[in-house]
Amino acid sequence: MQTPYFRIDTSTMTIGGVWDFRVPRCTLFALKHALESKHPAITRIVFEQDAIIDLAFGIFLKTHLHKAPEIQASEHIRAVLDQCLVSTIPLTPKRHLFRTLLTSLGKWVYSFYQSFLDFLNFVGMSFYYLALSLWRRDVRLTPLLYHINESGFKALPVSLLTAFIVGFAIALQGAVQLELMGAPMLSIEMTAKLSLREMGPFILALVIAGRSASSFTAQIGVMRLTDEIDAMKTMNFHPITFLVIPRLFALIVVMPLLVFLADAFSLLGGMLAVYVQLGIDMGTYIDRVYESVSWSHFFIGLVKAPFFGAAIALVGCFRGFCIKENTQELGRITTISVVNALFWIIAINAVFSFITSRLGI
Repeated sequence: MQTPYFRIDTSTMTIGGVWDFRVPRCTLFALKHALESKHPAITRIVFEQDAIIDLAFGIFLKTHLHKAPEIQASEHIRAVLDQCLVSTIPLTPKRHLFRTLLTSLGKWVYSFYQSFLDFLNFVGMSFYYLALSLWRRDVRLTPLLYHINESGFKALPVSLLTAFIVGFAIALQGAVQLELMGAPMLSIEMTAKLSLREMGPFILALVIAGRSASSFTAQIGVMRLTDEIDAMKTMNFHPITFLVIPRLFALIVVMPLLVFLADAFSLLGGMLAVYVQLGIDMGTYIDRVYESVSWSHFFIGLVKAPFFGAAIALVGCFRGFCIKENTQELGRITTISVVNALFWIIAINAVFSFITSRLGI
């Protein structure tokens, strides 16, 4: 085999020898570098009389040429080059399923970590400005009362109805099972403690989260899309002070009252269930609750309420500030806001259950 060679004289490349699959890799790399180089750019290629090429080399040559240069060659070489069709469609890289899954998991973990840090930063700033407002006694009363009414009192009908239905259902199931075990009166104590400690505050928080977290996210998100928040910053109005603090303070204040009413309706539902299943009248039910259920169960539920309210308000407002692009993102982030609020309610409730069980309360 005649050794392949090439040389460059200004913008003319001369190629000779046998160029086929046996050409050394270093020679191909040198030729590739020369073809792709723009200083000087190759405008003319001359094939010597001893030059022999195959289809593979023809494709290689056409692939690495920036522009179609003038070619001086024999009829045989021209025929080979004419058969070389080079695709301009980029090749799709082979996807490895395991590597793709790991990459997606890594991106999700990093995104979750970054979002969690941003949320902690937002929580710290919100409580700082809340404490500052209380210290300076400049809490804006009008928006505070507005959000207490919108997020609290207007949610009362569906919240109390939900608490009543859940209390009725749990008491009914408990009464049926305990009646089979020969201890029907224990159903009163069980349902009362469960309603005061868990079901009343927890069910109420879930309803408020679905209603208020989405509302806060949508309201602030629309303000982001319409550049109202940027306008507030331009006028030296801090968005957290004017948008977050009234909502946060409103839910912290109103949640204990709502929990008190939810507890009452949950007990009322339990009372109706016990009367339907066991025939125990209202007086006996109240006496049994007063004798067997301590006030600590009621106060534990009330203590949870401000934490639930703070979590709902902070998540809803934080997700509202995350909206930046379009209305489609508004819908997506609003859904995420509700899911996040439900998660934090469940997490806070679990923490309280763990602490109270450890303390024996």
